Amino acid sequence: MENLTRRAAHAARRVEKLKAQLPVEALRALPGYARAPRDFAPALAGIVMDLRFAEPGRGFLVSGGEASAEYAARRAISAVGRGAMGLGVWTERNFHAGDYPHLDAVREAVPDALLAMLDYVVDSWQLERARAGGADAILLIPDLLGPRLDRMRATARALGLTPIAWDDGGTPRIL
Repeated sequence: MENLTRRAAHAARRVEKLKAQLPVEALRALPGYARAPRDFAPALAGIVMDLRFAEPGRGFLVSGGEASAEYAARRAISAVGRGAMGLGVWTERNFHAGDYPHLDAVREAVPDALLAMLDYVVDSWQLERARAGGADAILLIPDLLGPRLDRMRATARALGLTPIAWDDGGTPRIL
């Protein structure tokens, strides 16, 4: 739980900076926001490819220069070509080497794929950013959100996003 708390603190600091740079009103004006999210459930019946470039405890999974939006897009095209039903795109920077431009690039590269934005969600701004980036689903971590989970789940659904979590075996499921 301590690691999760630390990751949430990093996420909260990052989100506060990003909210100042790109308020919700600006997110809603982005072209990707107009795209209606689709139900992510069909992806869960098949393979969901996890696009991350680092892992806590393991470090970088690719060379530093490959942790880019362009490389995320290439990996997404490859995964869909190999039969992935959905893609989980990490946008968390400190522990998974993801970023919001990765989500944007993947949506552009595979416009028909079902996408889930994966991050340590601590603020509803992140849900709005997921929608603006073309996500269909959003990862919500019950242990991280605690009593805020129901509100975040309702907000995600109001935005058209499918709220997902991982079960004890690491398999994504709809909340």
